[in-house]
Amino acid sequence: MDSKQLPPSRRSHQWLANPAVLPVRPYQPGKSVADIQREFGVREVVKLASNENAAGPSPQALRAIEAVLRDIHCYPDDGGAELKDALAAKYGLKRENVLLGHGATDILDIIARVFLCPNDEVISAQPSFPWFQILGQLYGAKNVVVPLRDHKHDLEAMLRAVTPMTKLMFVANPNNPTGTLHASAEIDAFLEEVPEHVVVVLDEAYIEYAPPAENDPGHRISQKPVITVRTFSKISGIAGLRIGYAVSEREIVDLLEKARQPFNTTALAHAGALASLKDREHVERSRWIVLQGKAFLYEEFSKMGLDFVPTEANFIFVDFHRNAQDVFSGLEARGFIIRPVGPTCARITIGSPSQNAGLVSALKLALARPVWRETAAEMVRTL
Repeated sequence: MDSKQLPPSRRSHQWLANPAVLPVRPYQPGKSVADIQREFGVREVVKLASNENAAGPSPQALRAIEAVLRDIHCYPDDGGAELKDALAAKYGLKRENVLLGHGATDILDIIARVFLCPNDEVISAQPSFPWFQILGQLYGAKNVVVPLRDHKHDLEAMLRAVTPMTKLMFVANPNNPTGTLHASAEIDAFLEEVPEHVVVVLDEAYIEYAPPAENDPGHRISQKPVITVRTFSKISGIAGLRIGYAVSEREIVDLLEKARQPFNTTALAHAGALASLKDREHVERSRWIVLQGKAFLYEEFSKMGLDFVPTEANFIFVDFHRNAQDVFSGLEARGFIIRPVGPTCARITIGSPSQNAGLVSALKLALARPVWRETAAEMVRTL
């Protein structure tokens, strides 16, 4: 039978889908280590594309996870009361002010599901975390995108973009991918100007890398509708467990709990996150690695004549002033994965001292010898 004669259900399933989903471009993670190994025949690959913690996971978290492995035939505590209590105590709040999620992305999805209706407006920045705009599309809202100013959120322009149809506003602080930070006082002043009908979502996935003065979300829950979202994936080093949390006023958290899937976080994640909160030594080591790495990479990038944005996170936004895809491919062939952002820029995770040194050596070669001039064998010989 000719495909043109097939009934709709036999030709395509798109006609069955929610129309809001069809134009969505799925979130694209960085290339995997296995892909690079297969493509270029490189044995060792260093992934500096996903902002993972070069210090690895907290040793205390590992021990706590091992201790609960024997009980994984049981469902976890739905809602994670013990972890919520620990987070509430850390910030001087109550359990009712905390929501747990399967990573920060899960919490952002819950927020969008609760507050967005078709034709509502969502304000976010560009470039920033792509998931914000994907969520707007998925829930049939209109994305209002405000360009960064000096690599930071243009908070004044975001305020000017508010209309009666605006429902959510996403602010990543520090911003991903530029690593820029608005000080706590700037955020507080901004929140004072936001109209009451707008819910502000502060994505603070990297805030623990910023100065300690920026690390208290508790004082904001009495200001306007605001939700602070954080994660254990970055400084705690347990990204593979997928555990994040939100802090807000009780009424907002109660609404979010209505849309949370049952048992949306695991017993292993609860144990690892709870232990990591107590492991101050691991947190300080993680910060030290980033501080030392920043100083080294700033100096080396400057020597290479590259522009970069000073960062308050564990990654650096770099402008190569040439086709970033060529540089990206050249680094892949030498066993390093970074994250291209736009035509000439990339986001590079700060790794361990040896990883950073290896990246610099590979980057010098990639900049001097573009990938299109080399064969794979030639590139491997330059390692």
